Amino acid sequence: MYLVYLDESGNSGVNLNDSQQPVFSLCAMIVDEAKWHSLESGLKRVLDERIPTWRTFVPFEVHGSDLRRGAGHFDGMSPDNRINFRDAWMKIGQENGVRLVVRSIHKKMYAQWLVKTFGHGIVINPHIAAFALLSRCVDNYLKSLPGSPLGMFICDDNKEVAADVEKSIGVLRISEGVLRLSQVIEKGFFIDSTKSLPLQLCDLFALSLRKSTEREWGFSPKSFDDSGIALAKASLFHDNKDDQDVLTWLTAQNMSAKK
Repeated sequence: MYLVYLDESGNSGVNLNDSQQPVFSLCAMIVDEAKWHSLESGLKRVLDERIPTWRTFVPFEVHGSDLRRGAGHFDGMSPDNRINFRDAWMKIGQENGVRLVVRSIHKKMYAQWLVKTFGHGIVINPHIAAFALLSRCVDNYLKSLPGSPLGMFICDDNKEVAADVEKSIGVLRISEGVLRLSQVIEKGFFIDSTKSLPLQLCDLFALSLRKSTEREWGFSPKSFDDSGIALAKASLFHDNKDDQDVLTWLTAQNMSAKK
């Protein structure tokens, strides 16, 4: 069994003209259940070493945007120390064999595609489109492993899209052919990210991968992101062979809803 943690970065809902966050990224962090305890213990060890008072805060959360800006629990911490903390956490992930899958959406181009495909008045949260694409890739990764193990989605609690994600999982699990999520069990589980250190680690990977995509698409880079991007990309699993089939399915689903 594999635990598949999901978190997003650059979320502005259906506001697709956010100049401060032009890219939406959804990241899956895939963890062997046999490595879960070691992963969490390692994350706690780094916290004990670098933020000794972290256990006194209830709730406590490592959030990528706070870490990057020096806010929240990282207020007053120097940029170098924040970078070192982030990289130490990501290396714990690497040591425990996590693999990453990401799907990113250029919001303005996505808005243009929605109008071209469905006409005016149909707005689909980019999280829904990214999830459909990403879940298909996660399924392919699990099938590529020895014994084709099963996986379980554990998502950050996002009430805005939870029902749609649940619906997507349900439909894709019983679909026939290439779209079927044959390795995904049960349903998606939505949890409070303050209660899950692995989910918080997924948030750091999601932010770094979004910044990597923003660079590739011509948005201004910052040196703060360099080592985080390198560490995240080293654990990335690439597979987009089913993307066009997923997009065709999404289009058909929403054309039906429009009618």
